[in-house]
Amino acid sequence: MTTLIAFIVIFGTIVFVHELGHFTVAKMAGIRVYEFSLGFGPTLGSKKWGETKYSIRALPLGGFVKMAGMDKPETIDDEIEADDPGSFQNKSLAWRIATIAAGPLMNFVFAVVLFAIYFMLVTIPPTITLIEVDSPAEQAGFLPGDQFVAVDDVPVDSTQQIVNLIQAAPDREINVTVKRNTDVLDIPVTPLNKEEKGVIGVGIDSKPQYPFFTSVSAAVTQTGHMTNQLVHDLGQMIVGKQKAEISGPIGIVQIVGQTARHGLPSLLLLAVILNINLGLLNLLPVPVLDGGWIVILAIEAIRGKPLAPEHRGIAQFIGLALLLLLMVFATIKDISRLNLFS
Repeated sequence: MTTLIAFIVIFGTIVFVHELGHFTVAKMAGIRVYEFSLGFGPTLGSKKWGETKYSIRALPLGGFVKMAGMDKPETIDDEIEADDPGSFQNKSLAWRIATIAAGPLMNFVFAVVLFAIYFMLVTIPPTITLIEVDSPAEQAGFLPGDQFVAVDDVPVDSTQQIVNLIQAAPDREINVTVKRNTDVLDIPVTPLNKEEKGVIGVGIDSKPQYPFFTSVSAAVTQTGHMTNQLVHDLGQMIVGKQKAEISGPIGIVQIVGQTARHGLPSLLLLAVILNINLGLLNLLPVPVLDGGWIVILAIEAIRGKPLAPEHRGIAQFIGLALLLLLMVFATIKDISRLNLFS
């Protein structure tokens, strides 16, 4: 139940931010919005304010903003004339592209916001992340996840301080105090002498709290780096140079559940990754995705007239079929990871 709640909260927030981007720019452009929905399928609850119905639906796997000129009205009251200024199709190319692109853009903006919160609020005490095989640390009994409290009876709070104290004690037994879960342990270890400096063979991670402007700058930089890496990995998968590792709804629920057990900081980082992934996915030039709509609008701008409805319908049908095939493939991969058939 905790896993399901965490999934709904995280994924629901990401979808809400995405659709809010479309909705906000559509309203700014004067486009009539029939419905703002979180989820798909049967409606669990709805409320109409002004010209827009706000609803929550049963399947929390997405959402949509239904706009005049893009989607068919559900009632006679929502019907508008072809030349109505509230129609998506009657807005300038710049407004239409901005409305479509606002969804993915909001995911990237939200990733920056979450990253900034992480840098400002989350602190990680010096913690062992890896241990080299046959190293003094392994022989002494250190474990990944151990948090340093003191080295050679000196209290420590930074990675550099720990490194300096260990390097100053080659071939000399020192006492290292660590916190393991709720226990505080004293572990004796003798650092190896490597070029007159002591080493015990561990990797250490730590993070202090950063001030606001440093956090924002780091958030922008890290979001850019993560986006570039994901684009690179996607390109490598497309050309077959990297194994395709994708997850569907089942896999994402599993990942959220596993991450939730590591606490809020880990969930924040996962939310960042999911936002960037959703933003990139929606920018793919596949009809029915935001990127596909942008391509269609660009083609119409070059042609100087809109695509025939039947041509647009065919393109969107093909795009939907591709997405469904991808979803089936991802779900099969998810199920295989569960070892249900072994």
